Amino acid sequence: MTDSDFQTLLDRLREDIVAQGDRVLDQATRAVDAYFDHDIDLARQVVMIEQEVDRVDVEIERRSIPLLGMGQSNEYAIRSVLTIVKVNNEFERIGDDANTIAEATLDPRRQGSNLPPTFRVMANSVLGMLRDTNRALAKGDPVLARRVLDFDDTVDRFRAEIMLNTQHRVAQGELPVDGAFRVLAVTKSLERIADHCTNVCEQVIYLETGKIVRHDVEGWTQPLSPDDDEHGG
Repeated sequence: MTDSDFQTLLDRLREDIVAQGDRVLDQATRAVDAYFDHDIDLARQVVMIEQEVDRVDVEIERRSIPLLGMGQSNEYAIRSVLTIVKVNNEFERIGDDANTIAEATLDPRRQGSNLPPTFRVMANSVLGMLRDTNRALAKGDPVLARRVLDFDDTVDRFRAEIMLNTQHRVAQGELPVDGAFRVLAVTKSLERIADHCTNVCEQVIYLETGKIVRHDVEGWTQPLSPDDDEHGG
């Protein structure tokens, strides 16, 4: 198979992974709206989208792996395939988290929406991260990818605030225990979506620059080359 054939297959995969990113963004947006508005019909749409996300996930993986065995020596081409495989997995997990939020909406014990104001702010922030993650991936933009990484700590602060609010409302008898579990589960799902976004953005930075990003207690590191990472301990 020629280099031209390889590039054609790779370009199609790129189009499909970008489309999958848009698909899980739509799924996550509907899941958040369904939970916030207690919209059962919208939650059911999320569950239906999940089936398509899973199908595309398998299809992209099936078509990606053979490209690695085509003898490509171009480093960027190899990184491109590896990035698609890894990002594909992250998008599938985002779909799982969106589905979890939808299932919380469909829980028959939930009779209405009674959420702290911070929940919507956190949800919008996470959806914004996912939207920018998709743009960074589609455009190959490491600068935008880095901006997404910098927003992760803000999402963590929102999560901590929601947890404290939920604990207080349970203690005051304003929120039943099963309702508190749902709020915390959905909040955790949002946090995981943000984490998957950062994983995708790390891959975008690696793809476009060849540099590796790491996260420690003080925040995201500056991108390092693999050699710098190895010798830096």
